[in-house]
Amino acid sequence: MRRLGATWTIVILVSISCMPGCGKSQGPLVGGNGKAQISLTIHDSPPVGITVLSLQVTIKTAMLQPGNVSITLPETAELTQLQSDTTILSSLQIPSGTYTSLVLDIENPSMTFINNTGGPITPPFQSQTCAINAVCQITPVTSGTTVTFSTAPVFPLVLAPNAEAGLELEFNLADLVQGDFSLNYFTTGALSLTQLASVQGAAEIRRLRHVVGTVKLVQANFFSFTTPTGVLMGINTDANTAFSFGAGCLANNFSCVKANQVLEVDISLEGNGTLLAKEVDLETDVNVDEISGLVVVLGATTPPTNFQMLVRQASPAALTASPAVVGSVVTLTIGTPTIFTVDNHSFTLPAGLTFTSAASLLVGQELLSDVAFTQVPSPAITTSTIALRRSQVTALVFTAPAVGGTSFVLSPLPSLFQTALPTNITSLKVETTVQTNFENLTPDTIAGVTVGENISVGGFLFNTQPAPGTFTIAVDAVRGQPIPGQ
Repeated sequence: MRRLGATWTIVILVSISCMPGCGKSQGPLVGGNGKAQISLTIHDSPPVGITVLSLQVTIKTAMLQPGNVSITLPETAELTQLQSDTTILSSLQIPSGTYTSLVLDIENPSMTFINNTGGPITPPFQSQTCAINAVCQITPVTSGTTVTFSTAPVFPLVLAPNAEAGLELEFNLADLVQGDFSLNYFTTGALSLTQLASVQGAAEIRRLRHVVGTVKLVQANFFSFTTPTGVLMGINTDANTAFSFGAGCLANNFSCVKANQVLEVDISLEGNGTLLAKEVDLETDVNVDEISGLVVVLGATTPPTNFQMLVRQASPAALTASPAVVGSVVTLTIGTPTIFTVDNHSFTLPAGLTFTSAASLLVGQELLSDVAFTQVPSPAITTSTIALRRSQVTALVFTAPAVGGTSFVLSPLPSLFQTALPTNITSLKVETTVQTNFENLTPDTIAGVTVGENISVGGFLFNTQPAPGTFTIAVDAVRGQPIPGQ
């Protein structure tokens, strides 16, 4: 089995602003307060022949040496949701000083995939065979769990009092994921560490986009929330923070933020350690049963009356009703009536793209659904509201944008799309706008998108066909990746 040669990124971002003698905290900071910060962002790439739906690893420890200075708590990272985005895993105080190495302990890998190889497969060291087109979960074997970085130009890392620094750790899954489904952290190129450019004061080190979490504490112009993988973050707001709460709170300002809401936040990680919200959007209100995830199968009728979803997240109320729903593939029956919307918030969609009924559904879409769980006469999940959310896709550029143009074509696509029913999705027309963020390109504009380039996009996938087999995705993020095999 040939491995897909895309590279995604885990980024450890450390903002150091320690006074002499400052110590290590016992947990995530709330609100920054000018102390040392660390955040972790993750991207993913699967082997060819299967569609990886979920790939999780636990960063058990990350220690700067000497001194066993911890810069993260045990955190579980879901790689497949970070192809084009950046998220944060921890935020901790650390002392100033000179560090000679970073030691990571990476454990508990878990992979869920669709077997699109054309026949049953039994991954090595696994007890079950995965049938053709089945959704299967495995625990990949690893070649070891402790990875040490100690070489120049990152180390020695000198963190003077009030100094600021950032570290970027890249996971190249083209080298990490082996053809036998094992993970080898020691393959050349599988992991690398670089230091980011230094900033001062409130300047931005990294923008963290589309971070989802449940609100825990609300104070004046500040809230803390916990991500689905258990990361606790303290978020500041200011007069420039944009709020989008829809009909649930027409004021659309900080007064709308309440405990137990599920929010999606764009965050600026700043050099002084502050996490500053740039945009705050309501995903789920208090006490609403809601789940979100990836459409993997559509019902056989036209239009479909049901679909299967790999559940990635669930609201607190939904977890109370169905504690094991996250990580499972469930069948959702489309209720009558069901409201269809697009969860695009401040992103303006190109004209002509609609999501209005069950006929708008497509394999590969990410959806957010209000649901009702019933047990009589048999267990079932029925939807009443379906919102289209951002999908993330990585593929090669098949057709480059025209001079002055705003779109390009990706093909071939991951196997989930190529075997989708009732219509195979062979290529995606990527529509960009003035709001689209371009990263890791030369230049960082649409002009940096060239034929044969490996590209990750994040955006809204529509059942709109500009050509047979080609569907449209309107994107707010485009990230360049290394070319497969190079």
